[in-house]
Parts: sequence; structure tokens; C-alpha cells
Amino acid sequence: MRQDEETIAAVVVTYNRKDLLGQCLDSLLRQSHPLDALYVIDNHSTDGTYDSLLARELIAPSECRAEVAVETSRPVPIAGFPDRRLEVHYVRMPENTGGAGGFHEGMKRAAPAGFDWLWLMDDDLLTAPDALEILVRKKNALQRSREEPFLLNSLVLARDRPDGDTLASPLQELTLRGYPRRGIYHWRLSEVRDKIQDGLYRWACPFNGTLVPVRALAQIGLPNRDFYIQGDEKDFLWRAAQWLAFYTVIDSKVFHPAFHVDAFDWKTYYSIRNMFVVNRHFNFTAARNLRLILLSLVRGLRHGPGGLALVLRAIQDGLSGRLGRREDLGR
Repeated sequence: MRQDEETIAAVVVTYNRKDLLGQCLDSLLRQSHPLDALYVIDNHSTDGTYDSLLARELIAPSECRAEVAVETSRPVPIAGFPDRRLEVHYVRMPENTGGAGGFHEGMKRAAPAGFDWLWLMDDDLLTAPDALEILVRKKNALQRSREEPFLLNSLVLARDRPDGDTLASPLQELTLRGYPRRGIYHWRLSEVRDKIQDGLYRWACPFNGTLVPVRALAQIGLPNRDFYIQGDEKDFLWRAAQWLAFYTVIDSKVFHPAFHVDAFDWKTYYSIRNMFVVNRHFNFTAARNLRLILLSLVRGLRHGPGGLALVLRAIQDGLSGRLGRREDLGR
């Protein structure tokens, strides 16, 4: 098989954001390099997502049963390619499994279906029309020039800042041992121009336009669904780093709403708890955990007794390795 004939399936995870999902899917259907399949993992949305997709004839009718995930598929026309159809697989989950559970489910279904690569993203990502074409060109060039396996990421720009420089997800730096440099976050592309080589920057921001080779999943494994939300992408990246190099392809552009790094709500519990698991991938784990504990306690104290209780629970569960969705915390 020629490199340009390798097949690619996109995996999109959604929950109660039907309008953003519709925009995401529209951008995928307009790609100058057409996808071979699309998997939409619906985490049991209650905002009319299913009806919206059905009305647009993007998915086939589905029997929505509460106890199991239900999958349907439908061939959809691709703009600019009148002789091709995109097979859209719609999977409605029996409950909200979070981003971690959604990507786990989507990759579990797409990987054994015979595709060579998976393009991973949330429902609030917009892809430039040539984003996948540029990824494929760079993939082909890397495959011709080196034997080292790799994954690629699109450049994640801020949707609300059309300057082409402001990033929605920061680019970090690596130490000589391949660990992330602590405290270094580049939120502008111009800050790393001198570190870009051959259109590549040595970093990735999963799951935001991340192109993953299916053949590597046997070693990496699937995303850990017990993370529920927050940190599952970091855990997957550093598991992947044991087997793959990873790069951001600067000219492949996707657009994401800005992340609110200082937000404090029920998601903060998962962010803190899951980071204890992520820290196991790095050196000086105990020191990293101590720093995480101290910074988290300071955050909790700023939000009164309730905030402190949330943080203490996250620390306790993180240190003990207790993962999974907590039914009394948010969705």
C-alpha cells in the first residue's frame, strides 16, 4: 500500500453541544483530503444532538437503549468528491462516560475496523479545510525519511483570536530526557518560531486534531476511561511517548475555544486527582506530587470550606489511585 493510500478515520466525542458538533462535522466533511470514515461518540446527550444529526441526514436512525451503546452507520456525500461517500458511524453511549470514556470507546471501535490512522478530536474543534491534507503530506514525508514511528498533531489555535498566533492549547518544551519542562507554556506561536524545524515542533496536544497510527495502539493501549475527564489526554501522550515520537505540524491548523486554566468547579476534582496518575510517567514523582498537593491546597483555600473539601477529596483519591466517575460531582 502506498503511503497516500493509508486510510484515516476521524473520532469525535460529543456531549450536549449539538451546535458546536455540527460545525465540527461540517469542517470534517469539507476536508481537501477526504476521510475514509467518521465515528461520532455521543455521550448520552440530552440537548437534541441525535435529532439534529438525524434531521441533517448525517446519521442513520438508532434504537436508543439505556443499557448498552448502540451504533449505526450511514454513507454521507463528501464535498468536492462526487464519487465518494464517507461512512459516518454514530455511537450513542448509555450514559455520559466523559471525554476519556468517549475516546476509549471510539478508538476501540475504529481501530479493529481496518483503518491505518485515527484523527482524534472533541466536538468543539474546527478544522481548516486543508488541515488533514497537510498532516498526510507530512506523514508521508516522515515515513519516507525515517523509520522511527510517530504521531502528529495539528496546531491548535484560539477560535476567538483570528490573529494566527494565539494558541488555544499551549506548546511546551521537552528536557533532554524527554520530560516536559516545568513552568514553560507558550501561548503564542511566535514564541517558538526558532524551535520549529521542517514545519514541526516537538510537542503534541491530544486530543485536539491528533493523528495516531492504529498499529501502535497494541503497545500504547487505549485512553484510560477511568479518568472520566481531565488528564486522560496527558496520560495517553506519555504512554505513547514510550513508543512514538510526537510532533505538532505547524501548517495544519485547527481552532478550539480558549481553555480557562484558572477555572474552579467540579471538574477541578478530576484535574487534580488524575494528575497524580499522570505524574507516575515522570522522574521525581514524589516531588511532583508534593508540589501538586501544595498548589491544590492553595487553590482550594481560595474558594472557602467547600473548595478545600473538594481539593482534599481529590488529593486523597489521587494518592490512593481511586479513579472513575464520582456520581455526586457534576455530570
